[in-house]
Amino acid sequence: MSELSILVILGVVIALILIYAIRLRAVPMPSGRKARTEIISYLPKEPCRVTDFGSGWGDLAISIARARPDITVTGIELSPLPYTVSRIRARLAQLENLSLVRADFRKRDQDPGDVVVCFLDPRVMADVGDVLNQRMVPGGIVISRAFAIPGWQAFGEVPMQSGSDMLYLYRVGSHLSG
Repeated sequence: MSELSILVILGVVIALILIYAIRLRAVPMPSGRKARTEIISYLPKEPCRVTDFGSGWGDLAISIARARPDITVTGIELSPLPYTVSRIRARLAQLENLSLVRADFRKRDQDPGDVVVCFLDPRVMADVGDVLNQRMVPGGIVISRAFAIPGWQAFGEVPMQSGSDMLYLYRVGSHLSG
């Protein structure tokens, strides 16, 4: 493969990431191992269904599925490059409790399950709140890394030991402030 071919491929990859970053108002951010382990520790101990809104490169969704085979995990990602990479990683991991979907979580008309995890740009957190108000049943848990959901009251705001981020913990049904 020539240097020009490599540069063209690299240019296409960067362009795809930039186009979807602008369109989605978010750049796919990987989660480090320590952060993933910390988030997993806040999942309910009993079997449940977990959805990762904006699953990106698949780091968190794959880690949850690997650490907790009793949990059904769905990762939702719209950006094509991170989604493709996460699909390849999931196939290699051969996790039967993991499914990945290329979709916009805002347009997906399905119950997101018992727990939603997310690490999304603060500009889309109001959309997360709107979607979950409409689709998540009372008692459901939301774990948001780094950014609060506007208008929602967290039952826990926990400084992450793995870095400077906060985890915002919500319970649907008792999440509305005021």
